Amino acid sequence: MLKKLVLLSAIALSLSACLGGGSSEPTRYYTIAVENIQAPSSETFAGKSLLVRKFTIDQAYQRTNIVYRESAYDFMFYDLDLWASRPEHMITRVVSEYVEKSGMFQSVVSGNGSMPEYELSGHVNAIEEVDESSSQSAHLALGFTFKNVKSNTMLWEGKCDKNRSTDSREPRVTAEAISKLLAECMEDALQSIAKISE
Repeated sequence: MLKKLVLLSAIALSLSACLGGGSSEPTRYYTIAVENIQAPSSETFAGKSLLVRKFTIDQAYQRTNIVYRESAYDFMFYDLDLWASRPEHMITRVVSEYVEKSGMFQSVVSGNGSMPEYELSGHVNAIEEVDESSSQSAHLALGFTFKNVKSNTMLWEGKCDKNRSTDSREPRVTAEAISKLLAECMEDALQSIAKISE
């Protein structure tokens, strides 16, 4: 009987240690939100469909951990502050929403289905928090490609590399700043696409 009590006590202590006694920090998740932007007016692509292809991303950012840097040579990750999904997936979703809300195309698709007339693809070069000695900022760098699918013709190619100052190192503040930077990038991209005439 004594052996059983000792064994049960050991198991209880072991479980308590594994669970951390409820004192461990919780994991927090963040996402990129759609902001209000000035949509361009264009009749060029009215009645046409657009495929938003899943964005690619530099290998260093292929994770859900939020990246932060303290110099050009540092590359670090938060352990408990994570993106809700991989950055390239979130950016693809938000880009699709911006294009859909712009009303420039009759339909916007982001998967397999009927062949669209146009395609927008992109690459994420950087998505990070930058913590320098006296200031903090968010940094987002993207590349865009817009083409005619049928003729496989490149109609527009653009880059967007922006920083936004933040007043703290809170990952929530970084997520909000990244959202605003993506909004600026998409407003610029849609304005450029609207000027194309085929």
